[in-house]
Amino acid sequence: MPMKPYFSKVSDFIDLLKAQDFEYCQSPASDAPVVSIISSFYNVPRDYFIETNRSIRNQTFQNYEWIIADDCSTDAAAEALFDELPELNSKIKTVRRAENGGLAAGRNTAIAQASGKYLFFMDTDDLLEPTMIEKCVLFLETHADFSFVNTYSVGFGEQEYWWDKGFDQPSEFINENRVTGRLLYRKEDFDTVGGFDESLRFYEDWERWLNAIAHGQKGWTIPEYLDCYRRTASGLLATSRSKVEKETEVTRQIQARYQQFFDDNELPDVVVERPMFDLSALRRRLTIQNPISTASEGKRLLCWFPHLEIGGADKFNLDLLAGLKRRGYAITIVTTVPAPLHWFEQFYEITPDIFHLPGLLHYGHWLTFAQYIIESRQVDVCFISNAYYAYYLLPSLRQDFPGVAFVDYTHTEDPGWREGGYPRVSCQFSEFLDRHIVTSNALASKFIEMNKATASKIKVCYINVDEQVWQADEENRRRVRREMEVADDGLVVLFPARMTGQKRPLFFIEIINQLVMQEFAVTAVMLGGGELVEAVTERVAEYGLLAERIRVLPFVSSSEMVGYYSAADVVLLPSAYEGISLVMYEAMAMGLPVVASDVGGQRELLTPETGVLVSLGEGDESECDRYVEILRPLLQSEKRKYELGQAARRRIKSFFRLEMMVERMEVFFGEARRHRERRRDIVTSGFVGEEMLLWVQEFLALDVSWQESQQLQAKLIETNQWAVQLERERNIYRTQGEAWRHVAQKNQLALNRSTVAHNTVNGGLANGC
Repeated sequence: MPMKPYFSKVSDFIDLLKAQDFEYCQSPASDAPVVSIISSFYNVPRDYFIETNRSIRNQTFQNYEWIIADDCSTDAAAEALFDELPELNSKIKTVRRAENGGLAAGRNTAIAQASGKYLFFMDTDDLLEPTMIEKCVLFLETHADFSFVNTYSVGFGEQEYWWDKGFDQPSEFINENRVTGRLLYRKEDFDTVGGFDESLRFYEDWERWLNAIAHGQKGWTIPEYLDCYRRTASGLLATSRSKVEKETEVTRQIQARYQQFFDDNELPDVVVERPMFDLSALRRRLTIQNPISTASEGKRLLCWFPHLEIGGADKFNLDLLAGLKRRGYAITIVTTVPAPLHWFEQFYEITPDIFHLPGLLHYGHWLTFAQYIIESRQVDVCFISNAYYAYYLLPSLRQDFPGVAFVDYTHTEDPGWREGGYPRVSCQFSEFLDRHIVTSNALASKFIEMNKATASKIKVCYINVDEQVWQADEENRRRVRREMEVADDGLVVLFPARMTGQKRPLFFIEIINQLVMQEFAVTAVMLGGGELVEAVTERVAEYGLLAERIRVLPFVSSSEMVGYYSAADVVLLPSAYEGISLVMYEAMAMGLPVVASDVGGQRELLTPETGVLVSLGEGDESECDRYVEILRPLLQSEKRKYELGQAARRRIKSFFRLEMMVERMEVFFGEARRHRERRRDIVTSGFVGEEMLLWVQEFLALDVSWQESQQLQAKLIETNQWAVQLERERNIYRTQGEAWRHVAQKNQLALNRSTVAHNTVNGGLANGC
């Protein structure tokens, strides 16, 4: 399935790329470069090349040479620029052609000088996302049966678009060129087929890909938008095309070369095979080198997250990394769950060094990737936050990297998953971790109960919030209330949480229903997506009057969330379990009283002076009554709401400011590094890391197969329902057709009779005359 663009607008993405400038771009040239970047140069505008050069210097893969062949430029400024190229980038090597031959000839000239294992084709007016070359290299390094690889592309300039077609459907290439010219090619495979056809002044790349397909070579397109193609009438491609008037004739010429091959051969869609349970894949180490030098000595952080989604855990990660970046950290992010990355843009503004592994490599290659990325980034600290698979990498990584500190952060105990969820998993792998960091003292106690050995490693760091961002605004309050059609003096109860079983949104509806049944004028606002959205909507509809009292709304951005907090009088969060809910931090910073369930470490944040905690019950009538008894007097007393809210904000400002959290986390990272310096011994264990990884792969394979079967079953049900509906509609149309046919026959019979009668009368009149 094509991946959606991470950014809402092409221009936002391109502007961010152009503004980037990384320290590691000064890495020295290698005597044996892994990648040879190949470019043809002809009358290139200086400002375009400067942007292209910056995007190459910003690449996270720095083990390259860049060979640029001048194809007899005629513009004096371009000729001067070409002479200056080695000064702009020390890895550039230049070569001049004796005569103009077009893009194909320029590329072939540069290729003849290449010494890299891979060729990367690059036009000198386009842009690359910083991780593009590295991700392409990693793919080919782990997939020997593929000859070339590219990514989704982005058109920018005079035309803006997201392009998600690629090499996965080779049968379609005879009809159109589905990719741009920027891709990575295994050099030995390229040489087997030969260079670009210099008789072609354009479409030479399309012809070359067709030639590769005809020779049985496979390509893959990584489902990320990393290749940026400048669309301008004065660009290189447009300049080359202007020299050729018979474009249609050239298209027919290229198709004629390969049409027979495509007619004679059925080319299936390309898929990447899953190397499950393959010990050779697990044991493999990449031979390529890509050491990235940075000035962040002791502050090189590798983060393992499940996803970049909307939620409290991800918001903590986002706030933490933003703060660490301000403190000089070099940050790399790895995600491990095949889920939409709704907050990718926000994380990308902190670091573009993001690897979404499910879209790049099968998990059989993840250990190989982890070993490579730790060596490449010269990582000081590996930080795991809810990334399940990452724990199973720990035994092997600890063996390979005894000097790297490994730290995890755990948010909450989950009673419904693996007898406690991530706390239990963390405790099982404690001997491989230098620090366990948790959200509350209550959770720290749980850790020690599960594994006494964690006592010397456990640290508490509250999530905290930025009180400057989360503060009430009267204008926002009036605006949001107008939008929701709530009076200025109306009472609003806010439920700002995911609609999942953990948060008990259906129980929240029961509480509001009881208030309404007691003729209490209140409006409830439920903000957030989740698997129970449909059930919530149906339950609201069942109660009739609640449809006017409850607003069920989707997720909103943090800036919009400030408006809803401003519009609210009370936040109600009757969760089944929590660590400490991020919502409580935000609401208290906004000066709102909070009514929440007394679970996890909530009482470490919420005190009687700032809100009310309710003992967890069964979600029955008696628990519902307790919430109603607390909410009625609280909502009716402006003084009580104000006092609780002001005390809540003071508590956040005194003890739970965001910068305090960042500072505390940095202290713990420092402790973990010092712990590693004292203990560089290789941890031994009763189980083997290899076997652990094989086991988790089997588990994940079963889980993926189950999910795929569920999706297939849903598709079959949907298709069956569609077929039944179609048959029903066909029967309706058939019945209606029969009815209309019967009416038409009756009308025709009546018309015939009328015509006979008319003719008889007219005939009688005629005879009478």
